[in-house]
Amino acid sequence: MALYFGDLLPYSSLLLEGLWTALYITLVAMLAGSALGVLVYLGKVGPGKPLSILCTCYIEAIRNTPLLVQLYLIYFALPALGINLEPVWAAIIGLTLNNAAYTAEIYRAGFESVPHGLREAGKALGMKSGQIVRYIILLPATRNVFPALTNQFILLFLASSIGSIISLPELTNAIMSVSNTTYRTIEVLAVGGLLYLGVSALMSLASKRAETTLFRWAVGTHV
Repeated sequence: MALYFGDLLPYSSLLLEGLWTALYITLVAMLAGSALGVLVYLGKVGPGKPLSILCTCYIEAIRNTPLLVQLYLIYFALPALGINLEPVWAAIIGLTLNNAAYTAEIYRAGFESVPHGLREAGKALGMKSGQIVRYIILLPATRNVFPALTNQFILLFLASSIGSIISLPELTNAIMSVSNTTYRTIEVLAVGGLLYLGVSALMSLASKRAETTLFRWAVGTHV
């Protein structure tokens, strides 16, 4: 069978719109999930035993169940409780909750990588607790786990394709729609795969550039 990509040209805008939707929900879920992940980690290691148990159970439950099942529960089970969500919001909430559990563990590794002696040195210099957390703990910890956070961002972008199951108009949904219309399955899957690959590669390159500039600036500013 001869391959022909010309039939896909009229649907290029649909594919790009799907790509934008995937990027949008990924960015929102990454930012919200990372912030929630820090809070979950702090709750897990905090002095409150009930909260620590709750956060630990949350992390284990999310990390040991498929994202697809979690998304099904949010989109199909919540309406039974009177909560109806649009596909975009269901995907954002599902990816955020999933991402929070993983980033909590990523930050755990980052915080534990900061030597305890640095905290004592901050106290000896008269730094306040907020300054110690911000400059001695949070900044170095984030720098240590930045590559892992980047990998999580890319994985989250790829996982956004699961949103097609609930009719989210993201890239995979657009790919399947174009395939069903044009019957150019191989061609449209190849184009879709290249779009995922290209964006993931750009994310990786941007992360490496950010790692060498942002943290250099932050350290130079606060040293």
